[in-house]
Amino acid sequence: MDCHDFEFEKARLLSLALEFGFDQESANKSLNRLISLYGDDGQDFISVEHCGDDFIATLAETMQDSEEWDDLQAMESEACGALNNMFDKRVIDNNQANDNDNSRKYIDILDDSPEPKRRPTLMELDSLSDTEDLDFTIPKQKDAILNLSSCPDGRSQIFTPSSVKHSSKSVDCKSGVSTSSASSVSNKKRSSLISDNEHGTLSFEELQALDDMEFANVVIFGNRAFRPLQHQACKASVAKQDCFVLLPTGGGKSLCYQLPATLKSGVTVVISPLLSLIQDQIITLNLKFGIPATFLNSQQTVSQAAAVLQELRKDKPSCKLLYVTPERIVGNQSFSEVLKCLHRKRQLAGFVVDEAHCVSQWGHDFRPDYRGLGLLKQNFPDVPVMALTATATQSVRLDILKALRIPHALVLETSFDRPNLKYEVIGKSKEALKQIGQLIKDRFKDQCGIIYCLSKNECVEVSNFLNQKCKIKTVYYHAGLAARQRVVVQKKWHTGDVQIVCATIAFGMGIDKPDVRFVIHNTLSKSIESYYQESGRAGRDNLPSVCIVLYQKKDFSRVVCMLRNGQGFKSEAFKTAMAQAKKMQQYCEQKAECRRQTLLEHFGESFDRKACKNGSNPCDNCLKTSL
Repeated sequence: MDCHDFEFEKARLLSLALEFGFDQESANKSLNRLISLYGDDGQDFISVEHCGDDFIATLAETMQDSEEWDDLQAMESEACGALNNMFDKRVIDNNQANDNDNSRKYIDILDDSPEPKRRPTLMELDSLSDTEDLDFTIPKQKDAILNLSSCPDGRSQIFTPSSVKHSSKSVDCKSGVSTSSASSVSNKKRSSLISDNEHGTLSFEELQALDDMEFANVVIFGNRAFRPLQHQACKASVAKQDCFVLLPTGGGKSLCYQLPATLKSGVTVVISPLLSLIQDQIITLNLKFGIPATFLNSQQTVSQAAAVLQELRKDKPSCKLLYVTPERIVGNQSFSEVLKCLHRKRQLAGFVVDEAHCVSQWGHDFRPDYRGLGLLKQNFPDVPVMALTATATQSVRLDILKALRIPHALVLETSFDRPNLKYEVIGKSKEALKQIGQLIKDRFKDQCGIIYCLSKNECVEVSNFLNQKCKIKTVYYHAGLAARQRVVVQKKWHTGDVQIVCATIAFGMGIDKPDVRFVIHNTLSKSIESYYQESGRAGRDNLPSVCIVLYQKKDFSRVVCMLRNGQGFKSEAFKTAMAQAKKMQQYCEQKAECRRQTLLEHFGESFDRKACKNGSNPCDNCLKTSL
């Protein structure tokens, strides 16, 4: 390579670094180190094509020490410890119970849980055999009502006279693939019927109109009606049909398998990628709904795991849901024998693969152990599998179905569009903290919100500024906080003691607060999928809410650093993550394109920009074109 070409390639590499948001000085230093490493004989390889990825990765490594990234693995260990303590302290001693005792068993909650330690008043539903009809008790008298008014502690209080049986209806679910417009007509009719009742009660006529699944939804979970596609997913599960459920963030995926699990005989095994997710669900199921749920994990002590395994070996285990991480399924021969034992006794009700995008190597959170979950269908072909996710492109969906060996599964998907959300990108000023404080004062005074930050340092800095300089009640949340501290933070935010939580991506798992009016990203997300999930925590009550990214080019270099920190030296994984991050950067740098259209088309959904422009919450770019 001659001198001219060499200087040209150096300029291209420096330009690449600046495009990624790195500063000129750091880029020059890293480039000089790279040139020195290659030596005179390796100058022909100093080009964007040959060493561009290595150059950016090296540049990211030199800047690692400036920020403290979240250690989600440490948070996982803490979640396991919290769950272990919960079961050590509160599990009913089943060893003293007779194996044939079918009485309902409950598990109480941790002392520092945001929920009070009182069991809900619930109608007891006996476990059903495979041949039994689904029978529920409802009031016979026409003047009887089912009261759904809230208890003082915020939970639904369920009152049901039990004098007459509600006749069972057959559960039918035709095989096939639903389109994005799929919905339950009967559910729409009943939803409108129930919503007209302003007194929080269900009349005798309304109860009579419900089918078995809808009635169970009311009695067990206290829900007045299903959200879109939940009804179909529940029916498919009870009908032992494989199912792929794609619902947007806040669409109520958990109910799609939790409700059928309570109605079916045996244990439903739920595979979830994170213990922190498992912790949230087990606590809610056991305390709030009185549904026995437990977990198995490699970090448990031998005695803790043995207690769970002993329960699973009973003729009729008391737990309805068993949560495990994928590592427990893949390559664990002893657990495989437990599953086979359950299957022989007809006590293996089904498998659930939560956060199913982790299955796909094209997904934004690929987990290698998830890839091996196809062995479930291979070993238990007659046991239904339900896969659920909120974020999957068309290629990811096909990859999931293939990897899990459920190519003929019923596909239930609804639109990714959240019409009540307004999307904006605002250029970040040099005085970023003052900017975000003024933004909240001007547009979101006394409103509940989330500010997502990239690092722990950023969380603390933003929270302290808003508290001290702006007098806005704010807390911060990241994986570095102790488990008890995180519970306290969540409780303060949930109850409205504070207005805002400044958080890393560690926050949001299992969060279902309906009145979040804004989600601000102080730094752009690592991918479109992550942004859709995080921003989707706004407006779950379907009221207008705002999703804002504060963007500056140099922030992208911080994203690169975080990805390098997480992916280490796995070059292919780093390249995939970088490609996803670049799409998020492109979203932020759009000047005229519809942001809603960009998000939806990323997931393979066609969308007419006019719907955003003429809608009630147009994105910032569509708003500009309509003026």
